[in-house]
Amino acid sequence: MPEQSKFRSVVGEVLSQLLNVPVLSGLLITFLYFNLPAGEPNALKGLIWTLVFVSLIPLSSLFFYIPVHNEETKITLHRQRVASFVMMMVSYPLGWLVLAQINAPRIFTAIAATYTFVTLGLIVFNLLLRYKASGHAAGVSGPVASMIFLYGVIAAPLLLLLPLVTWARLAAKGHNFWQTVVGAALSGVIAVSVLWVFGFTPFTGMIR
Repeated sequence: MPEQSKFRSVVGEVLSQLLNVPVLSGLLITFLYFNLPAGEPNALKGLIWTLVFVSLIPLSSLFFYIPVHNEETKITLHRQRVASFVMMMVSYPLGWLVLAQINAPRIFTAIAATYTFVTLGLIVFNLLLRYKASGHAAGVSGPVASMIFLYGVIAAPLLLLLPLVTWARLAAKGHNFWQTVVGAALSGVIAVSVLWVFGFTPFTGMIR
């Protein structure tokens, strides 16, 4: 039984990393780029800078998974998560500012704003309220909510990612069920609210 539990924990951690924030944000940004209207100004430049600030810089925190000497695995994991959180706190608002300055496509600026507010929300829950809302669940829920808001029912199958990330976090013993629910709800509400404030109309697929 202990080996079975360890195997489940490893599978949960692997799934968590496959569903982590920088990976899904990169996929979301790339998908939106290929669905921009023809002739959208600054599309490629906006794509590159959005990927840099929203995906690549946060993804570089994976280098902190490299163990230092013979430290315990839980210490390595904690260091990587702290590094990831710090990088996101700096990178997202800076990306929002840069994208606004270069007149990037509005959807890219909205995505950077969404991740900025989600990170602030996680700071409130995790650091101020000491609740430990799931950042992994938040990282899945934001793109899923954005896709459903923009494209409607055709994007609904993406909802299956939510129970998958919940199982992964429970298996990895990173969070309990309600912590994943809070993280997902926080991110979903923020994603939809930001898109609405930025003037996008729901369920039309229009991202100009």
